[in-house]
Amino acid sequence: MKLDDVRIVSRFIDADETPVDYQLAALAYWRERCAGRWAPAWKDVSLADLTNEAIPRASVTDIQENPLTSVYRYWGSELTKVFGKDYTHKTPADVPPRSLGVSQSGGCGRLVQERCPHLEVKEFVTGKGLFGRALVLRMPCSADGEAVTQGINVYYFERLLGEDETATFFDEVFSRLD
Repeated sequence: MKLDDVRIVSRFIDADETPVDYQLAALAYWRERCAGRWAPAWKDVSLADLTNEAIPRASVTDIQENPLTSVYRYWGSELTKVFGKDYTHKTPADVPPRSLGVSQSGGCGRLVQERCPHLEVKEFVTGKGLFGRALVLRMPCSADGEAVTQGINVYYFERLLGEDETATFFDEVFSRLD
């Protein structure tokens, strides 16, 4: 099976609802770095300050609002394992499934519009059914205090469907939002 044959079903919820400890720690760090602003500047953030679990599962995007574009500035080593390639200096349109890209209703668009962290809950579906699930915590950064100029993204991938401690979380999120 190729990753381009996977359809993604997404829901967006409050970032505080993540059941993943390293995402909660990243969110707490982001809030600390805000220092009274709606978002920290990228220069005020250090990925090295994230937990050892979060760093390889993180990406950072440079974002331009008009037209909406983004490029990965940083792509963690665990993401390379999951997606089979390092996407540093690439766009979301380059990442399988390539049909997604960047849209106003997707994670990057929501980050720009809402200017606050969110949690995207994803299900990866193939013609044979559910293939896997993920949580993506996205947090904005702003170089000028006005526009979102970077996004810090911390991922969680469910390993064993039905046996993972987050299986109930995923089931509950999708049942209440359908």
